[in-house]
Amino acid sequence: MAKKGRELDWITIKYKDIYGIILVLAALGLIGGGVFFYWRWHGNPKIQAERALTKAQRLQDTMDTPDLSDEVKATLRQTRTMLQQARNEFAAGHFPKALSMANDVLETLKNAQASSSTSQKYATLVTTEGQVEVKRTGQHLFTNASEQMILEDGDIVRTGKNSSAQIKYHNGQIQIISSDSLVVIQALSTSPAGGSLIEVALKQGFVETQTPETMTAKDESIIATETTKVRPAAASRVGVGQAANGDVTTSIFTGAGEIEAAGRKETLQAGATGVSVVTTSTGLGQTEALVPPPAADTPKDQQIFRLEDPVHQPMVFKWKGGGVATRFELSAKPLFSTLLTDQTVREDDNVTVEGMPAGTYYWRLRTEGDDKRTFWSPIYRFRILQIYQRPKIKRDLKLSVDATPIGDGVILQGTTDPGVSISVNDIEVPVNADGTFSKIVIFSDYGTQAVQVRAFDDEGNETIWRKQFQSVSSY
Repeated sequence: MAKKGRELDWITIKYKDIYGIILVLAALGLIGGGVFFYWRWHGNPKIQAERALTKAQRLQDTMDTPDLSDEVKATLRQTRTMLQQARNEFAAGHFPKALSMANDVLETLKNAQASSSTSQKYATLVTTEGQVEVKRTGQHLFTNASEQMILEDGDIVRTGKNSSAQIKYHNGQIQIISSDSLVVIQALSTSPAGGSLIEVALKQGFVETQTPETMTAKDESIIATETTKVRPAAASRVGVGQAANGDVTTSIFTGAGEIEAAGRKETLQAGATGVSVVTTSTGLGQTEALVPPPAADTPKDQQIFRLEDPVHQPMVFKWKGGGVATRFELSAKPLFSTLLTDQTVREDDNVTVEGMPAGTYYWRLRTEGDDKRTFWSPIYRFRILQIYQRPKIKRDLKLSVDATPIGDGVILQGTTDPGVSISVNDIEVPVNADGTFSKIVIFSDYGTQAVQVRAFDDEGNETIWRKQFQSVSSY
């Protein structure tokens, strides 16, 4: 009996050794994978250079507006040349040098942004729908707002029932003011760290803030209420609502944000679902997960459809995540004050709409359920253009494109005639006042990839540039 017991102990010890070896190998595999992915996304000089080039180009596009001072315009011309040199170094495989040059461009642009008098003084009321009023600093009465109105420190914006407004700030931040809301532009100045400061006081109602990726640690965005301060991080989408009893609900839809209340600060990450928290004069409540909306599939944001007879051609809207009740809204107005279809709740993952003439449209999705736990998707914009059989005014459109392959994509820079529209693979691209444009295309697969750039106008004229590229691995 004792002999059998000793054999059992030996077997048991051997099994433990085997399990230990497996655990060690698994741990080594995880560590190795972590090191690989860190190198792949953070330590790889090529990836770092790609990201720096993308950030620099986005900041350049954000700052390139007609109302800049001559000094800032001269700086933008200089950084545009520096950015092209950085791309050339990238194309030649000199990734550390391209990274260094792109970072220099970023620093130069940020310094110009901080010193620009126009970027520090005002924001723009880009869209108003319904009853929107503004009270200027020093005035006693509200007056009707108008689109493209300039807002300065101390100005107050008020929206009525079923009304809304959209404000765009100098750094590219977007703020949507919902109905029955009152906000005060507290500060458009320089932060204590030397970056940009945007502070808005929410007195009643709800605002949604979308911050740009180009925000830095020196920049600061604040939505303040009587009891709470919310600081959205870069590339975040954050909603702040104040109830009649003074309670404040902060929702982090994407990205992150810092919430400060009753002397306590807490940073919340949206994660995969989004989160919300209620704050009062006594502090922060319990964080709750939200129910995210389905992801739009088609039409894609900024997509262009060229149709011969759009009114009689049905438009199919599709999204991912079918099987749950989904609210669908379609409008010709960017803030959805009027809908082209009744609010439709769908159990499947698509809806078909007929009778849409040429024009610009907006659509969004929301999972059906408790309004306190669900939220709208980003707003997707698309255009329908009617193809003319014969151009009304025939002209040759200029289109010049320089393409720099970057392994997993291509950097496009080009020029066209001022006032002409540009699309890249049927996705609309912003065109500067002088006709220049740029776009970084990231390929979703390996192998041969086709890129098509189209210059077109409202008369049916168009010029097309096509080229194929080889998408290769980044490592």
